[in-house]
Amino acid sequence: MVVSSGLSLSSLFHRVQKGLLKLGAAAMVGVMASVCLILTGFPGSAMAVPTAEELLKALPLSDGEREDVLKGEIVRFTTEEGSDRELALGAVLLVPKVPENLIPLWREAVVFKLVGAVTAFGEISDKATVSDFAGVKLEPKGEDEAKRYLEAEPGDTLNLDGKEIAAFQALKSKGGSQADVETLVRELLLARYQAYRAKGLSGIPPYVRGGEEKFELSQDLLLATNEAKFVPKYFPSFHQTLLNYPANQAKQLETRFFWANVDVFSRPTLILSHRMLFNEGDAYVVVDRHFYASHEYNGLQAIGGALPAKEGSLLVSLYRISTDGVAGFGSSAKHPVARGLMGPYFEEIFEGIRKKAE
Repeated sequence: MVVSSGLSLSSLFHRVQKGLLKLGAAAMVGVMASVCLILTGFPGSAMAVPTAEELLKALPLSDGEREDVLKGEIVRFTTEEGSDRELALGAVLLVPKVPENLIPLWREAVVFKLVGAVTAFGEISDKATVSDFAGVKLEPKGEDEAKRYLEAEPGDTLNLDGKEIAAFQALKSKGGSQADVETLVRELLLARYQAYRAKGLSGIPPYVRGGEEKFELSQDLLLATNEAKFVPKYFPSFHQTLLNYPANQAKQLETRFFWANVDVFSRPTLILSHRMLFNEGDAYVVVDRHFYASHEYNGLQAIGGALPAKEGSLLVSLYRISTDGVAGFGSSAKHPVARGLMGPYFEEIFEGIRKKAE
């Protein structure tokens, strides 16, 4: 069976399993765990927050799947996807009690330590300089990756804008070394971080594809924001933050920024992550937004939840990833294949967080 021009179903399985799915267990680490909506103390709350029972009913699950949740099993689900580039996958789990140390785990970025594919990561300070990215190295196979940067051109080998491509081409003309490339990569990450901190979604430089084509990650992140229907309903001020950061920042907002290096296809995938914690009363919302990824996917935004239930606590997590790998011809066949292969990795991280939070 052929699902796209030049791409067989077996090769799609190989690519998704070895690439996107490894990324799903690593570069998307924040999606599965630190991306949680933690709601406690609902009695007497001023917000009309749904109960765990109401949320379980609202999830796209069969009666049998709901029974599995009540038995303590991890149940995966999907929801409507906003474009042919978007993959949406979630999971729900009932645990005996609310993990009291979940927020400290978020603050410590423990999730980046759960998966071996994350080879390095670091927190980015508010007044960042290139020294914040000192740990960024093109590993593994740095020589090969440096060559890709020196030969940068429009396309999907690397996610770069026109100015970035020109900078690497200029470096090549000067006979730049791997160390020189790494220095320029750190400067690239700093510039993208500063642009996002200054202008939010509108500050994200586009990825230049073939010809005049440009991919605007900001539009896919905006789509993911608008698909989170419960946020404007229950947390309107935080919704405005997601739409208009940094111009609009809710008073109870805590933000942290990280870079991470993920080994995908024996290539370093460099990521910029904006992690947000919003608190109102006993309610917490945590979002992870990847506003840059150097290759394999475009970016992502994720959100989830943990609500008190009679049997303990209902944990829900949903992420939306933008990737050209499931777009275009044959997209309807690629999506279920990708979601099916991502499931086990999703569950592995969910289990890891459950153990860490106990």
